[in-house]
Parts: sequence; structure tokens; C-alpha cells
Amino acid sequence: MLQLPPPPNLAELPLVIDTARLRLRPIAKTDVDDLWVHASNADVARQMSWEAHRDAGVTSAFIDRCLEAHAKGTSITWVIEHEGRASGCISLDRITWEFQAWRVDRAELGYWLGQPLWGQGLMTEAAGAATRWGFETLGLHKITIGCVEGNRASQRIIEKLGFRFLALLPEDFYRDGRWQAHRRYELTVTEWTNLSDISTTTRVSRPRPT
Repeated sequence: MLQLPPPPNLAELPLVIDTARLRLRPIAKTDVDDLWVHASNADVARQMSWEAHRDAGVTSAFIDRCLEAHAKGTSITWVIEHEGRASGCISLDRITWEFQAWRVDRAELGYWLGQPLWGQGLMTEAAGAATRWGFETLGLHKITIGCVEGNRASQRIIEKLGFRFLALLPEDFYRDGRWQAHRRYELTVTEWTNLSDISTTTRVSRPRPT
């Protein structure tokens, strides 16, 4: 019978990830000012589950929640550093190793990036690196992710990384005066290993769902 290793301790793992153009490092209280500039942008928040931050205090409270979850081992949030400035965040949330008698070893990938850096392939680079870290360093078996229906930029990133489309959930949440749909995806470590040309910037092409 296959014996799975015990869940790792986040504090004992290397947490800084360097890519060709970015550095992902754990979020810190000193990131408030840099992140507030971008998190206060309504265009950034529009496709997120949160509202644009009305003041830096909201950003500070967000960082506190990230640090608390990290201490509990249920989440790791990195800032996305570009040219030395924190310009967004990427995270593995809801890290779960066991559910009653089941071992599940999974987490949810989430991300956002400041608007001035959109359209340069930086989020694909960051998401690829975080996915690799989740499988190869943290030891996850499955990573899940979702995006709002109509968020084509995020959908392209998810599909470029090889995530498998699961379902379109109609009327899944209410925002901006209407019920909106949500696209759900997942990727297992077996699929990750079997995908060719693994890198932090490019993956394989799967047939894209419509």
C-alpha cells in the first residue's frame, strides 16, 4: 500500500521564488503602500471576489489575514515583485491535507496584478511558478482555480498552464447588480508531470472549452 508522507510545515520550506522577470516572496506588513496603489483600482478589483480597497487600512487588514493564514499553514500569499516593487499578489489558499478519513492534499490558486503590468505575460509567469512550487515543493496532489465568466485574460492564463476545465457554474455569485457565472478548473500532480515542456512561462495547449 502506498504510504503518503506527512503534511509539510510551511515554515520549513523555501518560500522565495525567482523567475525570469519576477520575484515571488511572502507578503509582509511593509508591502501596504505598494499594494494599496493597485488594490484601490476598481478595474483590478472588478473580476475579484473583493471590492477595491477604499484606503490603506483595508490593505493592511488584508495583509494581516494573509499572515495569520500563513501562520496556521492554511495559505501562502506571495507578493509579485517586478523591478523591485510589489505589484500584485498570488496565493495558494485553503491548503488542505486531510478531510476526516481522506487525504486530499490540495489548494486553490488565486492571483491579481496591478493594471500597469497587464498584457506582458507576467501573470502567466507568476502562476506557472506558483503552480510548480505547489506540486514540487509543497507536495500538493491537486490545485484548483476559478475565474469569472467573461474574464478572458485570466481564462487564457489558466488554460495555457494546462488546467483542466471542470464546469461553468451559472449564476454562482451576485455582484454589480446581477448574478454571474464562474468557470472552474483543476490540475493534478499526475497531469502536471505528464505535461510536456514544463516551464514557468509556457505550458502545453489543451483544447479550449467554449
